[in-house]
Amino acid sequence: MTNHALLSPSAANMWFECPASLWLSKDEPDQSSAYAAEGTTAHALAEYCFKFGKQASVLIGMKTAVNDIEVDEEMAEAVQSYVDTVNGIKDSMTTLYVFDIEQRLDFSDLLDLSANINTVNTSYTPKKSFGTADVIILGDGGLQVHDLKYGKGVRVSAENNRQLLIYALAAYYYYSLGCEINKISIHIHQPRLNHYSEFSVTPEDLIAFGKQLKDKAGEAYAVYINGPRKADDFCAGESQCRFCKAAGKCETLAKHVENVIDADFTNLDDEVIEDVNNDEGEALAKKFKAIAMIKSWIKAVETRVQAQLQLGNSVPGFKLVLSRQGNRAWANEEDAENTLKSFRLKQDEMYSRKLISPTQALKVLKGSEIRIKKLEEIITRPEGKPTIVPESDKRPAISPADDFTDLTQEEI
Repeated sequence: MTNHALLSPSAANMWFECPASLWLSKDEPDQSSAYAAEGTTAHALAEYCFKFGKQASVLIGMKTAVNDIEVDEEMAEAVQSYVDTVNGIKDSMTTLYVFDIEQRLDFSDLLDLSANINTVNTSYTPKKSFGTADVIILGDGGLQVHDLKYGKGVRVSAENNRQLLIYALAAYYYYSLGCEINKISIHIHQPRLNHYSEFSVTPEDLIAFGKQLKDKAGEAYAVYINGPRKADDFCAGESQCRFCKAAGKCETLAKHVENVIDADFTNLDDEVIEDVNNDEGEALAKKFKAIAMIKSWIKAVETRVQAQLQLGNSVPGFKLVLSRQGNRAWANEEDAENTLKSFRLKQDEMYSRKLISPTQALKVLKGSEIRIKKLEEIITRPEGKPTIVPESDKRPAISPADDFTDLTQEEI
């Protein structure tokens, strides 16, 4: 595994939209989470499946070499779905030239960052700009970049996705040296959300994006080296602030949230239900769109306050305490089993039995279509609940006449 580049493709929305974000974040520690570690394990599992032609299920209950996260049934099923989809695309090609897994792509030369170094810092060497594409396929005259998003918090669209466009651009300049590429596509796989998104771009459009990339990267890098010079070096917004390490201390974001709340939520009083019901659609949409950014900001502030208190810094009016203890667990199950046996407990007192899940049963019966068909007759699956998504989402909208629970009334 490698450290992230300064101008990381995965953070492209951040430094594209807010040039000062890199400068404000430079002294902030890298953020990690259980979700990120889980995603790293899922990517390592996918790499293993691609390279060795194995099924993801063979590693259930085991740990990959990257961290201590165990591969569970859900991860194996999701990763296998992704692997099968990509392999299906690869196998459908008449002519296959390249099938690269976890390919590191260096796009430093495309940015020419040296032009943005302050003359005072002439000895400063620009950091390399690189990223790692999950899968690159080159064949039938086309270049494809595939990206696995293991998380299930937010649906990600491939349309004009900057991270994948950067990968595609770097891959295009590299692979086009050896063969002609006349079509390019980027693909996002989110198996846990049953979501797949594809976006095609012409070589001409990709090169035009490269010019924009160079300008935006140069602007962000200049601010990183020299510091902010103008007010619009800072620009708050949902996409650029969501994963910014400095979001919790950014005054521009705080003021932006304050302005949004003051402008859009001034009527949230005892008459809130009547106000919402009578509100115009556009105004209501504007309020709803602001919620994600406000939640993100709240989480960033909470994280920063906790970090400051853990460092021993004062945050007036607040302190750290221990939360409620976690659930009881055996320190060593084998020792616990032997101890309970010494108490002469009965089998049904020591052990609990649980019927396997439908998913586990279908795997056990794999290849037996008759038994699977019989089993499916007794499997039930609840319908999905109404959820709000952007209009660009490809799923059909629910008709107002459809029968579903009135969530507003439940909340009231």
